[in-house]
Amino acid sequence: MYMDTMSMLFKQMIDDGVDPDIFALNSMIKGYVLSLHLNDALRIYHQMGVVYNCRPNSFTFDYLIHGLCAQGRTCNARKICDQMKEKGFVPSSKSYNSLVSSFALEGEVDQAVSYLWEMTENNRLADYITYWTVLDKCCKHRRCGDAMSLLKKLQEKKIVDGQIYKKLQYELQVNYKDFRFV
Repeated sequence: MYMDTMSMLFKQMIDDGVDPDIFALNSMIKGYVLSLHLNDALRIYHQMGVVYNCRPNSFTFDYLIHGLCAQGRTCNARKICDQMKEKGFVPSSKSYNSLVSSFALEGEVDQAVSYLWEMTENNRLADYITYWTVLDKCCKHRRCGDAMSLLKKLQEKKIVDGQIYKKLQYELQVNYKDFRFV
């Protein structure tokens, strides 16, 4: 509803010769992402340097990554993340959580774990749901041993605290009766 108004104002701004800055472009991208018009958001992103002579910043990439993951377009999200890193930016915790969860939900558990470790190396924190999603999908793909090893490594490296560790362990034992910690 609001995006129609924003789009008209943006077009009027351009028609009046006002060059949009990064804040205006990011507002458009965020609006398109929130209204689930990802192709329009990507169009603005691709026009940033060519049409508007403006470089994307970390917010630009974060909005796109989160939106693409929310729509299950993880291949596109991975490309945007790679472009983000090429530009010297580090994805936010929200972007990493989106990537890790999306890859796990698509069954690409190894890719999810890879992003999880990259996330911790970049001092970004995963949330409980992200940890649970990865561990749950490991078990659903008959890789409970991998889930157990991952959870232990996360605790050993003090990435998850004792309370979260116990809660995740409990959830795994309740949901997967054969799941045992040695």
